[in-house]
Amino acid sequence: MDTVQPGQMLGPYRIINQIGKGGMATVYKAYQPSVDRYVAVKVLPSQLAESKEFAARFQQEARIIAKLEHPHILPVFDYGESNGVAYFVMRYLEAGTLKDRMVAGRPLPIQEIDKLFTQLADALSYAHGHGVVHRDLKPANALIDSQGNVFLTDFGIAKLLESASPRLTQTDAIMGTPAYISPEQAQGQPVDQRSDIYSLGIILYEMVTGSVPYVAETPLAVIFKHISDPLPPPSLVKPDIPRPIEQVILKALAKDPRDRFATAAEFVTAWKRALETREQVARMVTVPPVSPTASTKTTSRSGMPTVWIVGCLVAACALFGLGGVALMASNLRSPSTPSALPPSQTVISIPPTNTSVPLPTSTSRPVINTGDILLEDDFSVDSDWGTLTDTTSSVEYQNNSLHMRVFKENYVIWSTPNDEDYGKVHVEVKVINNDTDPTTAFGFICAQQPKDWSFYYLAATPGGEYAIIRATDGESDVFLTGDGKWASSDLITQKASSYHVGADCGGGKLTLYVDGKQIASVTDNTYGTGRVGLFTWSGDKATSAAVTFDDFVLTSRE
Repeated sequence: MDTVQPGQMLGPYRIINQIGKGGMATVYKAYQPSVDRYVAVKVLPSQLAESKEFAARFQQEARIIAKLEHPHILPVFDYGESNGVAYFVMRYLEAGTLKDRMVAGRPLPIQEIDKLFTQLADALSYAHGHGVVHRDLKPANALIDSQGNVFLTDFGIAKLLESASPRLTQTDAIMGTPAYISPEQAQGQPVDQRSDIYSLGIILYEMVTGSVPYVAETPLAVIFKHISDPLPPPSLVKPDIPRPIEQVILKALAKDPRDRFATAAEFVTAWKRALETREQVARMVTVPPVSPTASTKTTSRSGMPTVWIVGCLVAACALFGLGGVALMASNLRSPSTPSALPPSQTVISIPPTNTSVPLPTSTSRPVINTGDILLEDDFSVDSDWGTLTDTTSSVEYQNNSLHMRVFKENYVIWSTPNDEDYGKVHVEVKVINNDTDPTTAFGFICAQQPKDWSFYYLAATPGGEYAIIRATDGESDVFLTGDGKWASSDLITQKASSYHVGADCGGGKLTLYVDGKQIASVTDNTYGTGRVGLFTWSGDKATSAAVTFDDFVLTSRE
């Protein structure tokens, strides 16, 4: 039974009510009349008063913890002992916890993960720089205010209890949070900041996938898994996780501390690099079967815009001269048999296509717009557009052109030349049909939003179909043409060897052209400015798609 009751005084603090309880302490809301404020009082287990060594140790550790001053560490105002009860006094914060925010089985949005993880890592880096190892890092110890900012709490308490009582160490300090404990701490070995990095890696794993890596029927069984079981790759839980992000998590959760990131700062730097390099961004779309002669094509019933985004940001583009490459993958329909992450040393063999990439011809392009040229590229220099090679797709410079191949049904891949935001523009490109499936779609993305990955895409197929679609992050795609479905046009030559595709975008106008003929035009003011790019989309039951782009021109439009 608790020895602290509402109305009781602990030193100058009047207890109001209990607001939380964990394996190592109980937290109360209290009132401090001298400064007319509410505070949070964390009371340590009462049996600690029986330890003579604890009093001196408590004073020493509390003094160190109270000196931590960081924007994302909950400040400790005071500490003391009253009638055999040891306590810390902290800022009272009307907030939930990261544990409350993470609903089991639901990954957090990538933007929120980035914010929370960065703030946690910064707080740890500061504490480690002052010689303080947390030792009990977990979502319940990360408070989140109404603005979504993190405040890390409970620094040093696990160490304090370890030094005070072997019995408490076994039953509380370790058994209380087995899901986040490092292998070395679980084995009672000395720990340093790399133990916190492991725990932070578990939190990142959970935010990314929606679950912790190790689950068992008993806490002890979970601890044994941390010590001896191989780490389940995050891609087993979330198949569409970008490989650079998975590699960061795998390194943080290495069994041997020497194989992890040495510091929290190194960890967060690797995380930011994984986001910024944008090695690949995937979006899987499910398209119902369409025969080559079908007059309509419908979208996925579950079609939800991209959840995972990785691509080329300003720093990466400026440093490496690469544009963004994107693959989008839905989070609503996972593959039935997820595959493990291939080793980084694996040489990926690209499935061959039936036809070689043709050399671009010098045929003239129908000029639809005569505005100022903003960007012109004949793809003779392979330094601007994003490229990738993977088991599902590739974007490569070949024969002075940009070649896109998809080796998976219902898959979209796109590439962008830069990170510039464009307004009212006209864009044209030559599309070479490499004898691809008639259901393969190709065209432009435009007005791509840099923060939430919303955009328009204007598409045509060799089967004579077309669509102008608005994609909004977190919502189903919206057809702006064809009465909510793919439409067909006699103006699109079926199975032609090449097409000249054009589009107007921006200023509320979206128009699709094929071979100089207007196919469709709509008005929509949802997005004004944004990035532009090219995409290829394999159809349902089409195990591959191959399209070559050449003579890209982007011009202003009055």
